Amino acid sequence: MPTKPLAERMHLRAGERLLLVNAPDGYGTTLAAPESVEVAHTPEGTFDVIQVFVTTRSALEAESPRLKALLKPDGKLWIAYPKGTSTHLTADINRDDIRRYALTVGLQTVAQVAVDDDWSAIRCKVVA
Repeated sequence: MPTKPLAERMHLRAGERLLLVNAPDGYGTTLAAPESVEVAHTPEGTFDVIQVFVTTRSALEAESPRLKALLKPDGKLWIAYPKGTSTHLTADINRDDIRRYALTVGLQTVAQVAVDDDWSAIRCKVVA
């Protein structure tokens, strides 16, 4: 696993608002966001960073447009999906599926991080 903390690899900055959607149990410990990052679990207001966890294409299609609308200008949308090597999770979606779908809803994928042994995440920015 990478040596930098996950929050740093995800470019979380002091004072940002972060929305977590469908995060697995205990994810707050894995993320270890700086104390000054406001972490929300309900979609009220706008956010600098949103991270959604999906295991199916239908979940991706249901969540992405709604969450895109909650992003502040220059916000970051992290879409987490199960790694193909995960022994605990199954999925009908992968990195390439997410990249192709993102383009259809005005998102461009710009980075990827390993979240843990089971999850990876792709960062998207709004392009339209």
